[in-house]
Amino acid sequence: MSAERFTGKIVEEEYDVVVVGGGLAGVCAAIASARNGAKTVIIQDRPVFGGNSSSEIRVPPGGATNGGAWARETGVIEEIQLENLVRNHARTDSGMMNSIWDLVLYEKVRDQENLSFHLNTSARGVEMEGNRIKAVICEQLGSERRLRIKGKIFIDCTGDGTVGAAAGASFRMGREARDEFNESLAPEKADNVTQGSSLMFLARDVGRPVKFTPPPWAERYPTEESLYKRFHHIRKKEFGGFWWIEVGWPFDTIDQNEEIRDEALRHLLGVWDHIKNHGDHGAENMALEWIGFLPGKRESRRLMGDYVLTENDIRNNTPFPDRVAYGGWFIDIHTPGGILAKDQPPEPLCGDPDKSDELRVELYSIPFRCLYSRDVENLMMAGRNISVTHVALGTTRLMLTCAVMGQAAGTAAAMCVRYGITPRELYRTRIKELQQRLLRDDCFILDMPNEDPDDKARKAKAKATSSAPLSLEPNGGAVELNVHRGQIFPVSADRIDSISLHLTSSREDGAILRVELLRAEDIWHFNREAEPLKAVEVEVPPKSSGWVEIPFKLEGLRPGLYRINVRACQGVKWSTAEPMPGVASIYRRPNWRRWVSTHLNLAMRIEPPSHPFGPENAINGVSRPERWPNIWISDPSQPLPQSLTLEFGEEIEFDEIHLTFDTFLMCDFREFTPLQPPKECVRDYAVMIRRNGSWEVILEVEGNYLRKRVHRFEDKLRADAIRVEVRATNGDRSARIYEVRVY
Repeated sequence: MSAERFTGKIVEEEYDVVVVGGGLAGVCAAIASARNGAKTVIIQDRPVFGGNSSSEIRVPPGGATNGGAWARETGVIEEIQLENLVRNHARTDSGMMNSIWDLVLYEKVRDQENLSFHLNTSARGVEMEGNRIKAVICEQLGSERRLRIKGKIFIDCTGDGTVGAAAGASFRMGREARDEFNESLAPEKADNVTQGSSLMFLARDVGRPVKFTPPPWAERYPTEESLYKRFHHIRKKEFGGFWWIEVGWPFDTIDQNEEIRDEALRHLLGVWDHIKNHGDHGAENMALEWIGFLPGKRESRRLMGDYVLTENDIRNNTPFPDRVAYGGWFIDIHTPGGILAKDQPPEPLCGDPDKSDELRVELYSIPFRCLYSRDVENLMMAGRNISVTHVALGTTRLMLTCAVMGQAAGTAAAMCVRYGITPRELYRTRIKELQQRLLRDDCFILDMPNEDPDDKARKAKAKATSSAPLSLEPNGGAVELNVHRGQIFPVSADRIDSISLHLTSSREDGAILRVELLRAEDIWHFNREAEPLKAVEVEVPPKSSGWVEIPFKLEGLRPGLYRINVRACQGVKWSTAEPMPGVASIYRRPNWRRWVSTHLNLAMRIEPPSHPFGPENAINGVSRPERWPNIWISDPSQPLPQSLTLEFGEEIEFDEIHLTFDTFLMCDFREFTPLQPPKECVRDYAVMIRRNGSWEVILEVEGNYLRKRVHRFEDKLRADAIRVEVRATNGDRSARIYEVRVY
């Protein structure tokens, strides 16, 4: 009989939680698990962390900001992205993710107490005890080591569901039939079609003409028509792209990964040949600097949990009682075959922008039951391999959505170890504890406030040296009223006498503007049916620019969010304003049924003025705009320092203070300037306590750029009041604090 022989060591290790896969889901899962007390290891089959966002693949992380303003993912992933922002000269954009990003991720893992890691290490199999995983069997490139890593809870963040498949977990691969889950975007019959994998590139303007000669095996794209609906003009001196250089079906995205790379590379070089040698694309001086050789996968196995998230759950914003994460990217299902389908657009929106009406979604929740296996009792999952349908995967697969799933899974895994329970038992007995722990760690869960009984700040009274009014003055920009536009905004009074809009008309005649006022439930779900409180028609004078007053004269209102809808009016522009938390603009083409969120604020004045940024927001239980701005902002006309004080009415004992600052959650990091922290974020601050009538400084911080700061003290402190004094920001005139917690 023949026998297998191996070189190298056999290494055995044992942990509480084993995370396999080092993309953003895995990194956030591992850090969260370790921070919550579990001895954790993360295993990554590449030399760097980051998965599709790493310098090996270079896809910029995206997520919920596609579906709503003030929706960016927080928690561990926000901490990581802020660190990268202040250290990395490169923009977070296609083809531009570089090794500094890799280094930031590496340091976050390396420096985390209670967390070990193995890079260049592939999980190849598992050892089972009944329906539990006992260990994963791994091989490490370069060292020739074979590792046997035991654990209590395993989290599969491989993307391909490798650990789950080896353990015999139920999984799906391909498209479900339309009638199985009643999904409008599913095909009539089930099949094995998956979305494809992409290769990115980076090109740079070198200041002089550069020739490009393609290899003979490159694909040919001789005409503009041969790249049907695939935008490819170069408008920057440094350019990365394109996501649509994608190859998938009829290839198997796991088994034929090597063939997919070779085929995608043929098309990448063919596209570059077209850009350089066939037509004027503004690329005469451009040269290729980097080409991806590792395909960025979108879809393969999906491990089945106790719940399967569907298209209808996403469209209906199902309020799952076990919700632990959220998404907001549109239902982004690419054309089967990708670039091989030459006569079709790469995804529906490229072919027809009006498809936005059926593909864009508002923020939705992801339940915990999608994050653990239905049949392997100690297996969890996070990332693109969670329990969803093919259609739902079109939105849940985005990397920042995967990251917040990862933090939820890692936190839950640590709790399972602490209490000696399975993930299913955690769902049945401790889901509220998990949710509150995630909120404490700066995750966000839709419509779920802080109800932590240990947070002493919840019983305090807050006051501040000043508070800002709502101000939406023109900032020099404007948008056309060639579509219906609207804006959601906070009202602090019990009436609205009038609203004024800053408008510019180029028309020769007076324009009649129809304006509706409605109540808004929150700043994201703007497609729920609501009857207007009042509709008014006003005239915009011809050839005019200025404020147009709309008399509403409504009394007996509840303070909260309201919404104004302005019907399309050709020849009229609405001025833009600097964004303010809790204000969100929307638009709808006249032929659409649904409204879509934008990242603009529009100029308006409310009479009486609104004052929604009071100090009570810092202890109201929500740490971002949702049903209210939920932030204290000092009056920008008053100089810093400004302070926020919590009065407890009696002396309390504590050893931990949590502060949550404003890092401008309106947009994703692609829109930030590298090496510059968000200007709204508090930079220098002090924490003071009052004892026996006297104030004492217990903490001073300079140079902050992080959203969430946790300050722990070696000894218990006693005080009847705590004050946070903001001495400087990173550029804004106001002090801004979303939340203060005290433990």
